[in-house]
Parts: sequence; structure tokens; C-alpha cells
Amino acid sequence: MILNEGGNIFKDPNGQIATRRINKADVSPTIAWLEKVTGLTLSTNTLGTTGIAPTSGDIDIAVDQNAISKDELADKLTQWAVKNKQDPKQWVKKSGISVHFKTPIKGSANNGYVQTDLMFGDPDWMKWSLRGGEVGSEYKGSDRHVMIASIAKPQGYKWSHKAGLLNRETNEPLTKDPSKIAELLLGKGATADDLNSVETIHAKIKSRSDYEKLIADVKDSFAKIGKTLPESSGPIKWFRNMLNAIKI
Repeated sequence: MILNEGGNIFKDPNGQIATRRINKADVSPTIAWLEKVTGLTLSTNTLGTTGIAPTSGDIDIAVDQNAISKDELADKLTQWAVKNKQDPKQWVKKSGISVHFKTPIKGSANNGYVQTDLMFGDPDWMKWSLRGGEVGSEYKGSDRHVMIASIAKPQGYKWSHKAGLLNRETNEPLTKDPSKIAELLLGKGATADDLNSVETIHAKIKSRSDYEKLIADVKDSFAKIGKTLPESSGPIKWFRNMLNAIKI
């Protein structure tokens, strides 16, 4: 499951989406309310651009799979719904590694609802692996995954946001250490931060002799959705800026 910033699981009686986007300022108080309901520490485990971007389509939070199970958390949320005389089926759902909850924004129905996706795994790994795109960037977290997979392929590796870096031929897990992944994919001296975004990855590989092989897959994938790699349109942007300057 890769974050897609689109809470649309819960529907109202008319079949319309029952949740809405949440403003950045409302994220922390909403999670604080959710911590009281679940008894879990959640505020330090946000994923993607939750609490970073000006608005979010949902709240994505990592839950330590060793601390509580999906069924146990779903039961807790179900009990809350029943206690508040609500139909649990309209509030709690499970899918894949997640428990989804129709969450009152800042704990009050008067503010509307946001979908919270509580995703089970290793929070430390997930917070790095499931990073969102940089605020203001045209590239999303999903684009970063495509980029990492692209540069891994010609080097004999396979990228998995769940399992880390794998041997491409055997699917044997090699490492989930972000620093080691960075050095294997980007070269000696590279750090985990160099894999934070499409932009940082591109900056590390653009001068490599195998650059074209590394970007082959991501270049094709981006072309299908109308995107280019960073700096690919640099001359065009420069020319447009020059024209604007002349007009002024």
C-alpha cells in the first residue's frame, strides 16, 4: 500500500463521501483526541505529508504492530462507536495493513469528519519509507517510489516500501537500513536524506555515467502522467523567464 492522499472509504446514506480534507492546523488536535480514544501514542507516527502540507486528504498514521493488533484496535474503535450510539460499520473498516476510522475533526462532529488510516508495521521504517513529497513540489510520495525502483533495477536490486531493498533475482531481503540502501543505490557517502525525494535522488545521480539506465523506467512512467524529471525542462523554463523579463 502506497499512500495516495485520498480518504474516500466512508460514504453517507446518499452514497457521497462522508469525510473531507483536513487543514494542517487541525491535524494535531484531531490526533490528540484519537490518542485518548485508542490509548495509543500516535502524534509522533504521522506518515506522508500529514501535518506538513497545508491540507491533507486523510490522516495517515503508523501503528506499531508489536504493540497492538489490527483486530484489537478495530475492536477499540468499534466499542467507541457503540458507546456513542453509532453504527460501527459506518465508522470502522479494515483493509490490507490498515484500520480506517471516520474521525471527528478535533473530536467534534460539528467540524466534519476526516478519514484516518492507521497502518500497521514498524513505525520508524514506515516514517522513512512512506515519506510524502516535499511541500510545494510537483512530485508525490508515490513518484519517489517509482524513482527508487527505477534506479534500483539496473543495479540488480528491487525496491519494496514494505521489505526494503531486495536482490532482484532471488527476492532475498538485503537491508531495511535507510543509510545502507542509500549507499547501495546512490554510491559511497550517500545518506538516507539523499533518498528523501525525487529531487534529492536526481541531484545525486544526474552526473553518473549510468544516468540514462537509472532513469529509464521512471522517465517512461512520468511521461505517462505528464511529468518530467527535475531540470529536464530547465532550458524551457529559462527561456520563458527571459521572455517574461523582456515583457516587463
